[in-house]
Amino acid sequence: MDSLLADLRFAVRNILRRPGFAALAVLTLAVGIGVNTVAFSAVNALLFHPFVFKGVDRLGWIMLATPGNPHGELSRREFDMVSRQARSFDGLAVEGRLPLALQVDGRAEQLWTLLVSSGYFRALDTRPEAGRVLDAADATRDDLVAVVSHRFFEQRLGGGSLAGRTLTIANRTVSIVGVLGDDFQGPGGVYAPDVWLPLERAAALGVPQRLIDGDDRWLTAIGRLAAGAGDAQAGAELAAMASTLPVPRDASSKDRRLQFHPMRDGHPEVRGLARFVWIAMAVVGTVLLIACFNVAALLLARAAERRREIGIRTALGASRARIVRQLVVEGLVLAGVSGAAALVLAAWSGPLLAFFSLPAPIPQRMHLGVDGRLVAFTAAMVVIAGVLPGLLPALQATRRDIFLSMRLDAAAGGGRPSRSRNRFVVAQIAGSTLFLATALLFVRSFLNANAFDPGFDVERTIVAQMDPASFGLDGPRTMAFARELAARLSDRPGTIAAVANRAPFHVGYPIAETVSTSALDCATASCKPTVVYSVSRRHFEALGVPLRAGRDFTQAEIDRGGAVIVSESLAASLWPGRSPLGETVRLGKAGAFALVVGVVGETKHLAIENRVDPAVYRPIGDADVAHGFTLIVRTEGPAAPAIAAIRDTVHALAPSLPIAALSTMKQRLELPLWPRRTAAGFFLVCGSLALLLATVGLFGVTYFAVRQRTREFGVRIALGARSGDVMRQVLGEGVRLAMPGAAAGLVLAAIAARVLSRMLLGVSPADPASFAATAAIELAVALAACALPARRATQADPLVALRDE
Repeated sequence: MDSLLADLRFAVRNILRRPGFAALAVLTLAVGIGVNTVAFSAVNALLFHPFVFKGVDRLGWIMLATPGNPHGELSRREFDMVSRQARSFDGLAVEGRLPLALQVDGRAEQLWTLLVSSGYFRALDTRPEAGRVLDAADATRDDLVAVVSHRFFEQRLGGGSLAGRTLTIANRTVSIVGVLGDDFQGPGGVYAPDVWLPLERAAALGVPQRLIDGDDRWLTAIGRLAAGAGDAQAGAELAAMASTLPVPRDASSKDRRLQFHPMRDGHPEVRGLARFVWIAMAVVGTVLLIACFNVAALLLARAAERRREIGIRTALGASRARIVRQLVVEGLVLAGVSGAAALVLAAWSGPLLAFFSLPAPIPQRMHLGVDGRLVAFTAAMVVIAGVLPGLLPALQATRRDIFLSMRLDAAAGGGRPSRSRNRFVVAQIAGSTLFLATALLFVRSFLNANAFDPGFDVERTIVAQMDPASFGLDGPRTMAFARELAARLSDRPGTIAAVANRAPFHVGYPIAETVSTSALDCATASCKPTVVYSVSRRHFEALGVPLRAGRDFTQAEIDRGGAVIVSESLAASLWPGRSPLGETVRLGKAGAFALVVGVVGETKHLAIENRVDPAVYRPIGDADVAHGFTLIVRTEGPAAPAIAAIRDTVHALAPSLPIAALSTMKQRLELPLWPRRTAAGFFLVCGSLALLLATVGLFGVTYFAVRQRTREFGVRIALGARSGDVMRQVLGEGVRLAMPGAAAGLVLAAIAARVLSRMLLGVSPADPASFAATAAIELAVALAACALPARRATQADPLVALRDE
């Protein structure tokens, strides 16, 4: 132990004697360790440590698996039956995400809430930050109470005392009885509600009856295992219970399974992403490998300077193992400082990772933090980054011919860079080229995706989503409200408004039906499903979709139905070579025939790729808006005044109804663009860091090599070499190191791009422009990294060099 402490003290003193070298090495390793630590902090929160409840080993989700959904939620009726029959649990609870109307200054805002059963907080053993949590008594009391999040209480309500604090939700006064801590995260994962309310008081909050006691599956169920009960026992009990659950209308009990998923294992849907997460971690780990190559090259250059010191210590009796240990300890000290910086970066990584968050209207939050697992991971990175770069230089510096090397170095004036050092430089340039070329391919793919033509007007179209049915309005009243809203907005100069059951690039699965004609009967033949929209008059004007033939719906057709409008691709497939106008089609196998009155241009619906799905547009009716509608507004002027007008008109017609989502169509397209934006950002960050490391590495190696060869350059200048000749020599050596690394990196990038070609849109895996730009950037970086050392080489003093000779 004493010798190890002595090595540590010596390492610190030796590092402080070379502050420039130490700063360069620490910065390099801090980048490599830091990006890995930040990435692992997200993986840790998502996969390894997503839930911090007391007794989490006894908690789990109860899910209903069906053929279309292996991790399904429960309806209220199904949960009540499970609660009555289950014996393996000493606590069962449910939570349901639900937007409600918050009245603020006479206007309705959408409030993201979580309705929870009376045993919810007891099952999670939750302690509030202030006040109390909801309990069983709150389910039956006359007044309504709620618990709010720390963020909502501080930011929206201004903090302070809880006494007398209330909210107006769904036109009901709700008393705030508690505030949950900022670190609380429910079993729903990244969903971050503002308010928790008693599920038993759902009727008083205006929640639709179909959610309260119907067959709608919207509740996430959790259970706490009873003493002595295990996962297998709970799973077997639930499996036997599945056949006794009520069967919803138009559904089958076949292949339904109740399952128990322990919470300690993480959410099963998230676990399905583990393979992709580990691939991303492997990519990020390559950045650390490049950093290690960088530091290894620096340590090799430094070892050449320390041969005399090592030779003297060897002559005084130090063993090779003792010297290697000393050099490795120095590497660990450098890596330790970098690891500490990486942990600080991870603790503040929330804003850094926010760029990659899903652009959805639902509030999300990933609880990042520094825990034991993250510290252990960082410590492992420190060991790797401390030992891996230092071991080879240490072994080379303690070769048996150390004294011969000292004499040769003294005679040669420092020597040239070693082959091992050059290999490390080539490897890190190859890695940076691989990342940079891949990043440019994904950036080009994202730019192509961002500039795609969806078939409708993106710049001047505004989309508003509303769900009046969730606030007590039935289908006819919702339809009347939607029509009046569209009519009032259309009265504004330069504005066209229309209503549809949904707009392109909505969240969720498309509504699809088979389409029959008089010559093709889907009841007896195999027909492909076609996307179906229910729309009002002027829908195509509002969306900016061109009418190719025929006309729009008449008001009589909107009222009675009997007409449809089809897309060009559907018309071409059903009636090739002739006009579809006047033909009849049937939606579904048993629907009534409807007259084709128009043909419109193609639009993309969910995917931004070049695929176009045929579509049928039918008149919108009361049943189409039972679960909400979409308002589409096209404006000739800026979007901001039109958005304000939509808010004002909704408030004038229905002050108690909130707007679920209101955005321009361009903002709406951020969600389908998110995968490509994330991939481009991810590789761009890694590529930029790898390029930075390669630049620093090439600069450091060239700088130390020039310093070791100062006497050689002085002799050259004394013998008549010009400064330009010396500068060209140093720059040429740097470029000769960069060229093979860049070539190898481009080959690796072409292979990687071919593997990832499905994620590229409109760009070849071997795109010449991206690869040429990468090569040019790498060459420019190599010249820039060698410029300062080359200038230093031209300043070698020939008199000093000749005097030494």
